[in-house]
This record gives sequence, structure tokens and C-alpha cells, in this order.
Amino acid sequence: MRTFTKKLCAVLSVSALLTGCGTSAPKEAPLPSPEPESGLRGEQFGIDANINEATIDQYLGRTDTVYRDMRMLKDEADYEAIGGDAWLSGIVEGFEVVPYPYLVNVEGLPPEVGNSYTGSTLFTHNASGYTANYMESMDILEYLFPKDKNIILMCGGGGYAGMTKNMLGELGWDTSRIYNAGGYWFYEGSHSVKIKREENGETFYDFHKLNYHYIDFSSLHRITPEADVKPEQPSKTPEASSAVPAIDTGALKTMIQNQETFFLSLYLPGCSACASFAPVVEELAASDQIPFFSLSLADADLSGTPLDGKAKYTPSAALFKDGKLMGMLDPNSDEDTDYFRNAENLSSWINTMIPFETVTGSAENDTDTCGEACTAFGDLQ
Repeated sequence: MRTFTKKLCAVLSVSALLTGCGTSAPKEAPLPSPEPESGLRGEQFGIDANINEATIDQYLGRTDTVYRDMRMLKDEADYEAIGGDAWLSGIVEGFEVVPYPYLVNVEGLPPEVGNSYTGSTLFTHNASGYTANYMESMDILEYLFPKDKNIILMCGGGGYAGMTKNMLGELGWDTSRIYNAGGYWFYEGSHSVKIKREENGETFYDFHKLNYHYIDFSSLHRITPEADVKPEQPSKTPEASSAVPAIDTGALKTMIQNQETFFLSLYLPGCSACASFAPVVEELAASDQIPFFSLSLADADLSGTPLDGKAKYTPSAALFKDGKLMGMLDPNSDEDTDYFRNAENLSSWINTMIPFETVTGSAENDTDTCGEACTAFGDLQ
């Protein structure tokens, strides 16, 4: 019996060698320790000397590492003024988007670029440090930036990535495992995912290619005492309201399949014109004539829907009757501009396709220009 057992163990050992059974995956080589570059990039932003735009391709796809791009889809800061791009027009493969301006108030931008997003944030930074604004703030941060992983950060030029590393360090993260890999604007590697494309003289942004982490502040629980809350500037990101609940594309496809009648408002996080249009839509929704919904194009998959290839800009709107697309408002069309202005004009547009009583309200969409932002009234290049 002992002899048989030894022979069986020997056979299993040989089999394991031949098949790989019982063996673990090769251990990944340790990353080099973070070390700031010499010169301005290292001194000002903390861009790493070893893992940066020139070398990042060597460090992609690791199981012990998470990759985060800290840009907004469209930043309100004028980064073109310093040779950059306010749009997230491309990204390095494997990076997930976590907009830094949603984490904490943005400070220290070059004066020529102006201000970035000024709406709700998970934390507030001041002379006393970082203060959580919501009960869920730290949980969200720890989920997006797991402490048991290496964290490689990028953005457009390296600024937001450096700010993120500083923030995480002050809040208890081990900065010896956090790398500022610089900016996509300077990346020339072979793993670029192009988001911006030109077609027939028009510009498109394929945000559906991104793994984007949108923070819905309306669902969070604020912990700042009411008396201590300072008035915030209006949020530039439309948030779901009881009048216009947010849906995803799965729900959209189900409603189309069920032949429902509804109004759909399309927006992008960070689009100030969308935020200006939202109160107009809410006034119509409050009339309870048909259901109203909103959909973010940041993470929408419109393939297989009547909106595929038609929802190009935001804010825009679509009207469905019995599951069929009756019409769309194009923010880049001079003919549609007035319909975005107020509830009365918007209700008149709906009434051309289905019975809908005129709604009057106080909300006025007076956003006239947003540079290259997706806007109802700006010049989209």
C-alpha cells in the first residue's frame, strides 16, 4: 500500500509539471520606487522619473495595479490656452476615468486657464486639510483607489494626477505605491485609445469606449452641518431629480421594446449648457403629461436603438411615441435653438408630434457660449 501511494504521488507530480496544474501564475516583478523627475515636471507636478508617458507601456496590464485617468470628459478650464485639450480626446488603454474635480475643489491652476468645475465634491480642501462632505466620501475614495494595489495616475499634462497623489497621501495612502505617470498629451506609445474622431467634417467623441466613474452626488448623504454649509456655485453636472429620473441604456431599450411614450433628455457630466437646460426640462416633467427621463451619454451604449448615430451633442432631447423615435432636438442646429430656451418653447415642440399642453415657467436657459463645449448655443467645431 505504501509503495502504491508513493507511485501515485510521483505520477501526480509529473502530471502537474506537464499540465501546469497546481502551479501559480508567475509573480510580477516589483515596480520601481516612485522618484520625481528632475526639472520642472518633477518639481511642480511630481511626475515620476521611471513610470511616465515614455515608459508606461512597459507597466500596463498588471494585476497588482490600478490605472486611473483624472480628467473630466470636458473640463471647463481652458486648457487650450496652455497648449492642452479641455476634452478627454484620448486615453491610454487600461486606464479608468475618475475626474479629479469631483473628488475635491480644484486649486492652483494656471491663471490663463481659468476655473474648472465648481460643483459638488467628495471632499473640501482648505488650510486645515481635507474634510469629507458626504458619509460615503471615504468609502468611494477607497473603492476607486484600493490601498492594497499600486496606483498609476495620469491626466492631460500631469497636474490633476499630481494633485490626486498629494490628496491620497494626506488621507492615509502609502505614496510609495502611487505614481504620477504624467499626461496623455505627451504620450506617444502604442496603447492609445482614440476618443475624438472626425467624420464628414464633424467632430465626434466616442465616450462609450471609456470606463468612466460618475459620482451621483444626489444619492449621497451630506455630513457637513447645515449651519456650516456655504453656498455653492451651481453644479455644472445635471443630477437626477424626482421629476426627471436618470436611466441607463438597458432601461431605455426596455421602454422602446415595450412601445412606451416618453421624453428623453441627453446630457454629459461637466456640460454647463446641460445644467442650464435641466430646469427647463424639469418644469415640463412637473406637468405630468408624459414620463420624462434623463440619460448620460458618458456611459451610454445606444447601439440597437433609434438614437444610434444621431445623439451627437449635448444637451439634446428625444421624443418617443409607442417606442418609436418621433423627433430629436439638435443643439448644433439654428432651427432648434429656441426650443432649448424655456418650457413654453419646448412644450410647443413636443405638441407638434403628440398632444401636449403648453407649459409656462420661470426657468430660462440663457447659456449662449461654452467654447467647444457641447452646448445648445455654442459653436461646435
